[in-house]
Amino acid sequence: MYSIKNSNPFITSLCLILLIALIFSLPIDTLFSTDYFSEFQIEYFVLTLKMLLLFIIGFIGIKKVDLLSLSGISRTDKWSFKLLNAIPIYLFIVGILSFIGNDISQVHGSNVLLLLTACLMVGFAEEFIFRGLLLPLFIKKYQGHKKGVFLSIFFSALFFGLSHLINLSVNDNIPQVLAQVIFATFMGIFFATVLLKTNKLVPIAITHGLINFFFLIGTLPAINNNVTIVPTTQSISDQIAGVIPSILIFSPLLIVGIIISKRIDREVTLQKLPKQNTTKVVKL
Repeated sequence: MYSIKNSNPFITSLCLILLIALIFSLPIDTLFSTDYFSEFQIEYFVLTLKMLLLFIIGFIGIKKVDLLSLSGISRTDKWSFKLLNAIPIYLFIVGILSFIGNDISQVHGSNVLLLLTACLMVGFAEEFIFRGLLLPLFIKKYQGHKKGVFLSIFFSALFFGLSHLINLSVNDNIPQVLAQVIFATFMGIFFATVLLKTNKLVPIAITHGLINFFFLIGTLPAINNNVTIVPTTQSISDQIAGVIPSILIFSPLLIVGIIISKRIDREVTLQKLPKQNTTKVVKL
């Protein structure tokens, strides 16, 4: 019988990405009528419901794996190095600056609340699946390797990034989707290292959700974005040039994540594994 606790994390990662793709293909939007809800509201109602389902799956998976300390949801572990959670605040500022000067007088508070709820649900779903569930599984697999902690950080972040390839089903701008894969991987490396240093997953999930929220405020109905409409037929070079800034904006998270990863105490991390799982170190 299949047991996620003893599963190969690579296979589990692929299965989870396929599951995410399946859930996102569900026609939940047909449950809502445009007679009562705007397209914006339907989009984010549906996103909230799908992400709630993924969060539940991630939470159940964490419980099944039973590595709560590594997952960052153990009540006995102290929340350490709290200031690390404040590093992404610069992204909040970037997001706010992107819509400053726009007319927000007609924005409905209910839409703001809906957007915030959806974004937080995205943060919790993705963090519980990729950091809370997959990261401990990779650490368990690579516990015998000298660089096992970094490999675990990298692979859990890589699969997080690759999960964004699902967006190709709704976005034919390939460079844009590949850029999402890249900067999501950057975020994944940063959040994984912060989890191992701080011991707490929930603050990371909230931070993740708020990053999405501040970058999406400009999508709220009634905001006068004053954005020039980009031609639908862009050359590949123009598409690539258009996504470079987003990669650069998130690159500090990669740099900081790598720096933090070098300061993670391997032995302290492995102590969070059950005693019977410890093995001899294998040098790469």
